[in-house]
Amino acid sequence: MTEASKPRLVEPSLTRGWTFITNHAQVLLAVAQKPDLRVREIAAATGITERHAYRMLRDLREAGYDERRHEGRCNIYRIHPELAIGDPVLEEQSLRGLVRLIGKGKTTTAGLRALPSPER
Repeated sequence: MTEASKPRLVEPSLTRGWTFITNHAQVLLAVAQKPDLRVREIAAATGITERHAYRMLRDLREAGYDERRHEGRCNIYRIHPELAIGDPVLEEQSLRGLVRLIGKGKTTTAGLRALPSPER
């Protein structure tokens, strides 16, 4: 990608009050990047309260988009990128495309292991 074709970064707007990526998607992307994040870190990374982060994680788990396992005193999250996003506009698009938005350069080794390679 050339410099001219790269998307330009937009400064966050305090007056706009919304983003294109929902809180659920932001939480999912946070755990895709770093599966061993604590809820406090997920909340800070996404700009929501811990209580709201717990709710988002519960919603995602109940819908089957992620699972968690306890490892010592930490939770380790694993997402299921093969699942459809479930948005009527995006129809059958899988989470894999959404997770690609964060790019491999920002994904930890653990996060890459949590994402199976695409079927071909």
